[in-house]
Amino acid sequence: MKTEDFSSCCASTTFANKMALASPFSSLEHAITVARDIWSRKLNVRSWLEALSGRSCSNEYLETANEATVQELHEWGSRYEEKFGYVFVTFVAGRTSEDILAELKMRVSNSHGVELEIASKEELKYIERAIRELLSKKAVQTTDEGDVSPEYSGEIVADTLDGADTDSEDDLDAISSGGNDISRDVELNRVLEENNETLNTQHREDAVHAAKRGFDLNKLPWFGDELLDPVSRSCSAFLTEYFWPGQYDVDGKI
Repeated sequence: MKTEDFSSCCASTTFANKMALASPFSSLEHAITVARDIWSRKLNVRSWLEALSGRSCSNEYLETANEATVQELHEWGSRYEEKFGYVFVTFVAGRTSEDILAELKMRVSNSHGVELEIASKEELKYIERAIRELLSKKAVQTTDEGDVSPEYSGEIVADTLDGADTDSEDDLDAISSGGNDISRDVELNRVLEENNETLNTQHREDAVHAAKRGFDLNKLPWFGDELLDPVSRSCSAFLTEYFWPGQYDVDGKI
């Protein structure tokens, strides 16, 4: 599969690239497992913000909302975006507009670190749904062509991640390198070159938001901010740096 396939699932270019490199997948659930591992363990703050910034507001819950509720949603949504720098993200399927509004009012008071963690989990729900829709569509297309590809047919096949533990610290790019071909590498390079200017602009904008909120875009997010006790925060920061030196955004947070 190509980077463009997964770009429709998530606005983070790094996420889309890693998913493309990790394909093909033995099953739908295999793809979801890999997506969760990449999202939770392989991306930095910059990639999360890139994904959140590219998320459009879902209007599913506005169809049954009255005028007053819609107005409140817009007002509180603007406050949220002004504070955090990205739109309010929550998985809205099957929920009412009143429920969404109550959650929005509650979350707008969160600290930036706590809210980023919540928003990232909600974003992952949309990503998983998009991947399910993408692979289902691919399966239908392949069936129509009369040649069902094993990775979408539900059969378990040997692939680049067969036998690998996606929860390990091994880099997914290295795990899947055996499945790469030259044409895909050329395609990925072409896409990256075309997107360079857009990404550079996005990175500058993300850097401004991150600087205001004290994030280091090149490190994994550290959520010790939610610890109210200074001693607990210090211990958490010390242990994080001891076991994972330089990997987490701890500097200046205690």
